[in-house]
Amino acid sequence: MQLSDHIRTLLRDHDCVIIPDFGGLIADYAPAQVHPVRHTLAPPAKRVAFNQSLTRNDGLLVDALSRSLNLSTAQARLLVRDAVARLQAELDASQRTELPGVGVFRQSAGRGLEFEYTGNQNLLTASYGLPELISRPIRATDALLARDRQQSAPILAVSRSRRAMKTFRIAATLVIAGLILSINYQIADAVGYLPESWKLTSGEEQTAAQPAAPAEEAAPPVARQQAALAAHDWDDSAPATASAAPAATAPAAVVSKPAPVAAKPVVKARAATKPAAAVSVAKPAAAKPATTGTTIKSRTGRSYVIVGAYTTLAHAEKGRMALVNHGHRNARIVFPAPGSRKFRLSAVDYANKAEAQKQLPVLRKHLGSSLWVLNY
Repeated sequence: MQLSDHIRTLLRDHDCVIIPDFGGLIADYAPAQVHPVRHTLAPPAKRVAFNQSLTRNDGLLVDALSRSLNLSTAQARLLVRDAVARLQAELDASQRTELPGVGVFRQSAGRGLEFEYTGNQNLLTASYGLPELISRPIRATDALLARDRQQSAPILAVSRSRRAMKTFRIAATLVIAGLILSINYQIADAVGYLPESWKLTSGEEQTAAQPAAPAEEAAPPVARQQAALAAHDWDDSAPATASAAPAATAPAAVVSKPAPVAAKPVVKARAATKPAAAVSVAKPAAAKPATTGTTIKSRTGRSYVIVGAYTTLAHAEKGRMALVNHGHRNARIVFPAPGSRKFRLSAVDYANKAEAQKQLPVLRKHLGSSLWVLNY
């Protein structure tokens, strides 16, 4: 470590550092300055000067060397003496010597020892980290341009307001023209001067003019949904002949033309179709719920088509009433199983999972794609 490094460190904390038998370096506060040529703003700093008359050893430099290099006072004083001897030798030889990072010393005849500070570090602790700012001067052309912009700003504002007024007038004209045409149309229609091709038919008239749709297509989605679900809720107490009679009478009319002869086969056909009707009615009977109540509190071994899950019983009951109002009279609430807190809402239940999975695509068309099957 060179002597100049110790001197630069001491100049940050002290205003004067004396080099024994050589001179003293004095650090003075310098305020912020604006460079007139480079147009830069330098932060406050310490200006370093040299006084050749301050040669008495005050012990500051020797103590700093002794602490940083872990030397004794005599050894540190000897190092300072050797460094000063080298500086004097360089001055005598070339009339110039330098402390790197501190400054340059020049020996001139009749003027003594001159010093030039060459350090590039700001020694003022309060200004540590402040950069040098560049301030661009204001030119006369910039002032003229700024004045032109201020003068053109009102002109642009006037042109924008004129454009807005023009747009508003066009829009108001179109609205007034539309109102006038609408009033004229209504007056002509009331008086009877309006041609038939120009008249607008109401929704009821259009519905009446259209041909009647089949019963299945005209039914609303809720009615079709009820019909699809009702196919799994036949009543066993209903007479089988009521559903089998239409199917039996049709083939009877085709088989025999004479009415007296066709009467007997009709009776036989009815009797023969009773077992088949009973079989067809017995299959959907598996869709009946295991219990007649609205809640399922224990395992039943059936498969439930779950519509949604709720955190409270009151919310689940509201969902069940909504399903009942839409035709799902077999809607049930499945209480939470051990380890769960959800009340699950079932729209319909079946005897096994295979039958529930088979009917799941049909139910999803009416109740949504989020349906799933729960075995409970």
